[in-house]
Amino acid sequence: MALPINISDLINSHTVESVRIEFKKGWNPEEIIHSLCAFANDINEYGSGYIIVGIEEKDGSPILPPLGLLQEQIDSIQKKFIELCNLLRPKLFPIIEPVEFMGKFIVVIWITTGEERPYSAPITFGKNTQYKMYVRQGSTTIPTTPLLENRLRELSAYRHFDDRINTKANIDDFDLGLIQAYLQEIKSNLYSETLKLSLSEIALKMQIARKYGENIYPLNVGLLLFCKEPHEFFEGCKTNLVEFEDESGTKYSEKTFIGPIHVQIREIMSYLNSNIIKQFTYKSSTKSEIDKFFNYPYQALEELVVNSLYHRCYENPTPNEIRIYKSFKKGVTNAAEIDDSRRIEILSYPGPLPPIDEKALIQLKITARNYRNIKLGDWLKNLRLAEKYATGIPTIVNALASNGSPIPVLSTDEARSFFLAVIRINENTPIEVDEDILEIERIPLSNIQQEILEKLLNEPSVEDEIIKELTDEVKKDIEYLLDKKLISSKKMGDIVLYHITSSGVESLKQSF
Repeated sequence: MALPINISDLINSHTVESVRIEFKKGWNPEEIIHSLCAFANDINEYGSGYIIVGIEEKDGSPILPPLGLLQEQIDSIQKKFIELCNLLRPKLFPIIEPVEFMGKFIVVIWITTGEERPYSAPITFGKNTQYKMYVRQGSTTIPTTPLLENRLRELSAYRHFDDRINTKANIDDFDLGLIQAYLQEIKSNLYSETLKLSLSEIALKMQIARKYGENIYPLNVGLLLFCKEPHEFFEGCKTNLVEFEDESGTKYSEKTFIGPIHVQIREIMSYLNSNIIKQFTYKSSTKSEIDKFFNYPYQALEELVVNSLYHRCYENPTPNEIRIYKSFKKGVTNAAEIDDSRRIEILSYPGPLPPIDEKALIQLKITARNYRNIKLGDWLKNLRLAEKYATGIPTIVNALASNGSPIPVLSTDEARSFFLAVIRINENTPIEVDEDILEIERIPLSNIQQEILEKLLNEPSVEDEIIKELTDEVKKDIEYLLDKKLISSKKMGDIVLYHITSSGVESLKQSF
């Protein structure tokens, strides 16, 4: 039975954290059943785990190429595996797949969080053996203590929203094309099997549906990913994007994104990449290389968009919002006088789960690993749309720092009713003119002054660059343009960088 994951990515921990993978050189039934029990108990709330038999490990990493298993061992292992599953209390039957990898046969077992946890397994094999609960501690399987057993019983009373069945939906609400496209993209062996299976069989194998009584119902995670119109079941599963052309908010345009989560993410990022994200060049007088920067770095925005759709609560009917403020403060002509108001705000509902609060967000110290949607993350990671655990905020901060952008501003309220992320524009981004400015003083410009403005219209520059391209006698012209507020200056270390202002752009237009 094929798994809905790329086996090579799994083994090399590209899409699954290494602590969720246990490598076994050979088939050791006692160790296997204890690990089955531990992954099913899922005390760390990872959502699933994998046991890979036929690969030796060293310090948690696989030794490749694998030792592998003999082909005649495979049938025996599968039969013994069923025997082990029957010994668990309560019984549990994870998915097992024999795989040929790097020319060797291995066996991969996928264990998702058990529906009837806590589970226990025999300590040893034999008559009158005692049973014990097992859990994962880091990358090791250990027997439980009384404290851990109490924690498991607490967890058994709760099921994450995306892992719940949805009785308002049925299997036909899944779209086979979306499922096949997903499996084909991640290069799962299950893709070829979908051609000869019913939709119900595919959904059960992928564990995006579950039997309940006499019926089979979709899980919420399945509807979020493989239903063409998930907003019919989850009103908040849409994203409203608003572009504000002026600071007052009277001139704006709107666009709404709907559809499966991963489709929304890609469509939003495609729109931002085509219409909002821009690259600029800056040549410093102190070095020969040309620096490139973006007004907003793609990676930071993508991570925030993913987080807003991944971590929100889909029981909340309020859609996500992306607000893009494109205008510098109206009427301001000198960029050095105030902070730049151009920014992108991403708002999702509700706010973060405890213990994350406003203070932690301000300090960018997001260390807790508590998720509303425990299953959704794995599906997004397979598509390389989500990061590994607790790496999202560092990824955003690093992407902004590498681009020379300000740090993000994250906030919520005391009730944690929303999560707001603000990305401010790179301060060297040229100012776009406001077409609604009606009254502008007509300022006479010399040819040299026009050439200075034309150069700054293309990119911010330092005085040495202006002199190099034009003439040595430009200092008076620069002073004149500064005095008339047609350009602004910003000191950056030992250099002064000049920008054209909105008034400068208008004056340049009038000069033609």
